[in-house]
Amino acid sequence: MSMNSGYNLNELLSTLKAEIKEWVEIKVKLLQLQVYEKTAIAGSFLIYGIIIINLLFFAFLFAFLALGFLIGKWINSIAGGFAVIGFLYLLGLALMLIFRKSIFTGLQNLFLKDLMNTEPENESSVS
Repeated sequence: MSMNSGYNLNELLSTLKAEIKEWVEIKVKLLQLQVYEKTAIAGSFLIYGIIIINLLFFAFLFAFLALGFLIGKWINSIAGGFAVIGFLYLLGLALMLIFRKSIFTGLQNLFLKDLMNTEPENESSVS
């Protein structure tokens, strides 16, 4: 009987080992898929951001060109109007440099929040 009992224990351990190995492989595959998903989310967020930034750039460019001409008309000097706009750009640059750490931290937190908010949604859909 001890021989039969040993055989069952070996069989049980072998089955357990195979199941643990399969569970680990599934867990690794799940982690890989989660990394792929997060990479895809980050990539799409980046591409979307680039598109939005380009559109905003051109919108601001044309708005400031129009404003430069308008200010130039008011002060009777087109060059003066564009000098005022140039000063506004320099002021904006100075503010961005002064607040760069808080701007960077805010953007980083926004990006991380966006990535973190996708996880609970995906876990509930996997279960």
